[in-house]
Amino acid sequence: MELKEYLKERKAIIDREILKYLPSVPPFGKRLYEAVKYSLTVGGKRLRPILCMAGCEVVGGNYEEALTPACAIEMIHTYSLIHDDLPAMDNDTLRRGHPTTWYKFDEATAILAGDALLNRAFEVLSQWNFDCDRKIKVIEEISKASGMLGMVLGQQCDMDAEGRKDVTLEELLFIHRHKTGRLITASVVSGGITGGGSEEEIGTLKKYGDSIGLAFQIIDDVLDVIGDQNKIGKNVGSDLEKGKVTFVTFFGVDGAKRKAREEIEKAISALELFPAKKNELLKKLAHFIVEREY
Repeated sequence: MELKEYLKERKAIIDREILKYLPSVPPFGKRLYEAVKYSLTVGGKRLRPILCMAGCEVVGGNYEEALTPACAIEMIHTYSLIHDDLPAMDNDTLRRGHPTTWYKFDEATAILAGDALLNRAFEVLSQWNFDCDRKIKVIEEISKASGMLGMVLGQQCDMDAEGRKDVTLEELLFIHRHKTGRLITASVVSGGITGGGSEEEIGTLKKYGDSIGLAFQIIDDVLDVIGDQNKIGKNVGSDLEKGKVTFVTFFGVDGAKRKAREEIEKAISALELFPAKKNELLKKLAHFIVEREY
């Protein structure tokens, strides 16, 4: 299957399935439900849940087994975007080509919508009718990647670095491996755990995830400089406006692109553990990350 068709098909699956995990509309407080549903349905590539399903398949599992963690991961990712866009954080008004949640509703509702999605994700995972040992490992993987050891820590470090000129490359790598990379890695690793992957296979998927996660952020930095706002669906030039040090700061646009391609080559090299027919889609997904439209 061609990658474009594969992405379209898998995105449609997630778009359909994720709404099944939302509770019924309450008699009061409907604004919260509206903000949550809006945030989940205004677009997005669904890359993380697609990686989760692909990770399950590459170790020999059925992607349908991974739908619950895949949807939970997308809920967590969406919560992080809602909070990231808040005036207290990045103060962005455009996300996925639509008004950000706080801008469409209000700050308080956006905070609560993010909180609701994070908690709902773990509620969904706890109720997942699946092998108990694997389920616990998946919950541990996702919770570590989302919290004080992962995404939340990376966000704090990102804010601490804002406006500073003395940010080192080591610090920048730490920020983005946590803020962006950990959840991407957890996505593909959680799929591998769900599919019953061996310790060696899970280790391979971690290497793959770490490399594509870093490449993803490097390309995001490039797109913030040269991207077309109408194509990428969010404000461009915001990093420069906020005085953020990025990979473009260190390497320039062309150098950053080369760095991203190097990470993708590492990711693809790691996949050699798996048979060629099985790893083909993960390889294509890796290339897709660095070939997003400028």
